[in-house]
Amino acid sequence: MFSQPKIDAPRMNDLFAQTKRMCFGRYAVELPAEAEQIMGFQEIDSGFDQFSRSQFPGADQLLEARWEKERFESFQTAEKHTGILDGPVPGSRYFWFFGDSYEKKNQILRLDGALPIGSALYLFEGLAAPSDGISSDDLFQGMTALMRGMRVWDGRSVPREPGVCIDGAFIHEPTNRFQEIMSSGFTFPSMPDVHFSVLSNKNASTEGENGIGLLKLVQLAQRDAGLFGLFGGYPYTFLRRGKRTLHGLWEGEEVLSRSTQDQALRFEWQLVGQSGNVALPAHLDISLMTRVENNRVGDARTSAISEQQAVELWDRLLEGVKFRVAVPGATAASVALA
Repeated sequence: MFSQPKIDAPRMNDLFAQTKRMCFGRYAVELPAEAEQIMGFQEIDSGFDQFSRSQFPGADQLLEARWEKERFESFQTAEKHTGILDGPVPGSRYFWFFGDSYEKKNQILRLDGALPIGSALYLFEGLAAPSDGISSDDLFQGMTALMRGMRVWDGRSVPREPGVCIDGAFIHEPTNRFQEIMSSGFTFPSMPDVHFSVLSNKNASTEGENGIGLLKLVQLAQRDAGLFGLFGGYPYTFLRRGKRTLHGLWEGEEVLSRSTQDQALRFEWQLVGQSGNVALPAHLDISLMTRVENNRVGDARTSAISEQQAVELWDRLLEGVKFRVAVPGATAASVALA
């Protein structure tokens, strides 16, 4: 049997007596001062993946390792189109290649570029496919714009210019033209089993099943659990569920539930927006989970937070998720830094 929650977390007013903003992507989150951040998946256009300079001292070494990986994964059919060349900004390097014989026949070129920023190397990967209307010039110009916009970011300051915060770097990017997938998690030392996370995917598809909202997904899960006798029925009880609009902009849906199996709280809010719309990203998902241990929900035998405290914490955190600076179409209430 799971024990009842151990309520030793501070009251929410005390927890939020001192706050700070933390950033990821184009977003800022208002959090208790004790909060710690865990950067999640980050992608703008087709980059940037981060690598340690201790692993790869320079851009050439990273690109050479990437080429060996491409050759291995293609069963030695990948073919270089160029050698490693000087990139568009100091210290950057890049090369073009075909992923296999099919890509060579159809002139589908791949681009790998590397750029040192601070103590890290960032890898850009791109695909120029004429059939998709993406030329090699377009791809190279996109990589160039992003590389030129990159600088070291300490992870604590809050940039006041348009662009995205990624792990260790800020990319000045005012056009909003690229695909962006950005996510981050947040933990709290006084409530070690509580995890809060945000995921934004700007250009995802919202067609067909991809456009099903959170309330409908829960309804379908309940139906399937009843039809197939899963878990003896739907394994959650609801604290609250319904539509919830944030900042007069994001017309999302909210489900607050407790697991009947492990007593973990699972709070979720989701927006199905418009693919390619930076102000209304295709998918914006926010969640809070309790009884998290070893990154698994329900593994913690006790919780440092009560149900009532969790709801209050959720409401405060949810309302604190905003754009860091204005984007086209944002409301004033949805922007942290006016």
